Amino acid sequence: MKKVNVMLSGILMFMSVGVFAQNTTDKLPATAQEFISQHFSSATIKEVQENSSWQIWEDEKYEVRFANGIEVDFDKNGNVLEIDGHKNVTIPVAALPSEIVSYLQSNYPDAKVVSWDKQDKGQEVELMDGTELEFDQDGSFLKID
Repeated sequence: MKKVNVMLSGILMFMSVGVFAQNTTDKLPATAQEFISQHFSSATIKEVQENSSWQIWEDEKYEVRFANGIEVDFDKNGNVLEIDGHKNVTIPVAALPSEIVSYLQSNYPDAKVVSWDKQDKGQEVELMDGTELEFDQDGSFLKID
């Protein structure tokens, strides 16, 4: 039994080494801090995680979780990669790239956005009603998914 406890302790310690959590943006790159200040200044930060380089998290280096359920992921340079409003919490449209904002204002003026994701080959926006819109890297509309 003692060997099992030692092994479990070692595994848990090893797993916890890769993620460093805090509740301030002090360790984030300036670009990420500015983005949060500009688009989420009134939101309360619940947790900021820095994912270590040895873990496999695509390009996500930092995860910022707000008390209202919104999560924002940044790369190592502080560029935003994803904004997700868990539990159908809407995200501020102004936080999206300007080309996508223009498209939404013209074609979905009353829609509520619950997530935005920047992928290798494009961007995706999910609306509260479940509609998923795909855009290219430049923000030009491609299709409804």
